[in-house]
Amino acid sequence: MASSAFQTYLERYALLSLEKQDKLVSVIGEHLHELDLDAGTIRFEQFQFPMQVIGTESDNTLTWLWAWADEQTELQTSLMQSAIELRTWGSVEGIPEFTMPSVDLNTADGTAISMIASEVTKASCFYRDSYEGGAVFLLLSDRTIDNQPSFDRARLLRALSDLLSQHDLNHRNTLLSYLTMKGLAPAAERNLISCELESGERLVAEFDDAGRLAAINGAAFVI
Repeated sequence: MASSAFQTYLERYALLSLEKQDKLVSVIGEHLHELDLDAGTIRFEQFQFPMQVIGTESDNTLTWLWAWADEQTELQTSLMQSAIELRTWGSVEGIPEFTMPSVDLNTADGTAISMIASEVTKASCFYRDSYEGGAVFLLLSDRTIDNQPSFDRARLLRALSDLLSQHDLNHRNTLLSYLTMKGLAPAAERNLISCELESGERLVAEFDDAGRLAAINGAAFVI
């Protein structure tokens, strides 16, 4: 089980990070890519973005390994500056998943770690590059990604449903954190949150007494 501090930051940042992933998809679509570790870039056909390597997942050991702890891959230090900064941040915030060299994937996998990492480092998004035996996780930065439209209501609810089906998070805290950090000034009561999204659409979320999302704009919410 992940630490309580890890869970707290996942609730705070997950939807913001998933919005960044949505923006990446809107830029690259169905894509082929080319990774250039010497240049520190990743190319998706006509788009080329600078990147940082934060770590890898192993299908064999079922563990996450931070880039700064990887003794087999000779990475340039410049390519793992973000990973090093995240270790320092994790130490300050008391998050063991960010300070231990490796983490069991049942505790925290690369996607969950990257969702937090992309927001802490203010990257544009993260990217999972799979290979035989595992995957490497990258942080990408580019204004082309940043400038894509934010979630509309349908995309927000789809991302929220997917997130809550995979992670045991407090529904109310997760949605309220996203709306607040986006500067949308949500009106929040114990069992109700309402606001206007950047798309201009009205969002009214109803919660049960346990903080689980029950309805959106009067329609039952089903994970």
